[in-house]
Amino acid sequence: MTGTVVRAPFGTGSKSEREAIWLDTGDQRLVLRRKDGPTFGDRALDKYVGKRVTCDGFIVGYSLLAERIKPVP
Repeated sequence: MTGTVVRAPFGTGSKSEREAIWLDTGDQRLVLRRKDGPTFGDRALDKYVGKRVTCDGFIVGYSLLAERIKPVP
C-alpha cells in the first residue's frame, strides 16, 4: 500500500484514546504498525510522519502491520 503517514487521534472518547500514526491512502486510513514493533508508541515510525511511503504487510482490522516501509522519492 502507498500513502502518507500522519499522526492523528485514535479512539476518541474511549479507553483506547491516544495519538496514533496512520497510513492515509486517500481511500482509507489505517493505524500503521511495524510487524515486529510495539503496539503503542513505536518511536521508529516518527521518521515517516509527513512522508509518502510504500508498505508491504497485511491488514488486520483497522491496522496495517508493515513488514517493510519504504519512503517514496
